[in-house]
Amino acid sequence: MTASSAPCKKPPARHQSPLPNQWRVLGTLLVTVGFLLFTFSDACGPPPTFEAMELIGKPKPFYKPGEYANYRCKVGWEYVYLFTTSTYCEQNNSWLPITDWACEKIKCAQLPIIPHCREHIVNGTLAWGHQVHFECDEGYYLVGRKFVTCLLKGSTTHWSHGVPRCEKILCSPPPKIKNGKHTFSDVEIFEYSESVTYSCDPSHKDDEFSLVGEKSLYCVANGVWSSGAPECRVIRCPFPELKNGRQVTGFRKKYYYQATIMFDCNVGYHLQGSETVVCNSNNTWEPPIPTCVKGPRPTHPTKPPVYNYPGYPEPREFFNENLDAWLIALIVVTAIAGIVACGTCLYKCCQSRKKKG
Repeated sequence: MTASSAPCKKPPARHQSPLPNQWRVLGTLLVTVGFLLFTFSDACGPPPTFEAMELIGKPKPFYKPGEYANYRCKVGWEYVYLFTTSTYCEQNNSWLPITDWACEKIKCAQLPIIPHCREHIVNGTLAWGHQVHFECDEGYYLVGRKFVTCLLKGSTTHWSHGVPRCEKILCSPPPKIKNGKHTFSDVEIFEYSESVTYSCDPSHKDDEFSLVGEKSLYCVANGVWSSGAPECRVIRCPFPELKNGRQVTGFRKKYYYQATIMFDCNVGYHLQGSETVVCNSNNTWEPPIPTCVKGPRPTHPTKPPVYNYPGYPEPREFFNENLDAWLIALIVVTAIAGIVACGTCLYKCCQSRKKKG
């Protein structure tokens, strides 16, 4: 008996999963997440955050019911001893509600009292980040900044600038003018609202001087008068003449600044222009002297009715022209109404016969 000489065959290779490691990692993550959800389902998340308070110590991702979280005021804030700065995880897995009202901003030092000045505290507090505005009483002006700001540097506060001051409004004497003068010419300093009055010299040869500009000036700001000084000049307008008319007021031999006259026309003429003119600073009449035009004064007729406009007939003509159309329309309407009435009667008669039959 002889042994077989057939060669031995290699067993087939075992089929392996293409992503064994990935499935294992995914399964591990799912198990971990499930474990965490089961473990921390009865817990609070991170403590709340606030503007004025910060958590003492490093926050944890989860807190058990009954576990506390303690806070302290941030830099630039201070405790006011009115509200709590602690909270804890309640049994319903939520934090006990608290506010950061226990901490308020550090204030700047009280400002000194400034004579003749009013302070306006913006938002009603001197805390850092806020401003104080200044305004002087009437008759005084501000020297310095109009406002200061409370600033925070580290854990201390300070004002951005020094406070201003209010000084009394004073004016130097107003300018002197040629051919004129002002009152209180011997005064060297004028206070707020004090005034002077200008006047011109009596005459210049055969003509008189006229004051052009504001007669009285007032001290309104430090070194500032209410307007510029006036002038004293000879202003003379030409003698007024109106052909076919006459002057009715303001009779003079010479007409100087601001002289006013009125005119009227003779019978049979009417005035074209203004009946009143005034001598202005340019030695001319303003408005110009009018003229008298022959004939009665033109009148402005009232607006005619709409039917008087071209192409629009009068009401009576409109009715007469369209009378035939009105008659035809009336006949048509009457005929239609008669037909409808006859049809209605025939229909009722037919219905009554059917019922009897």
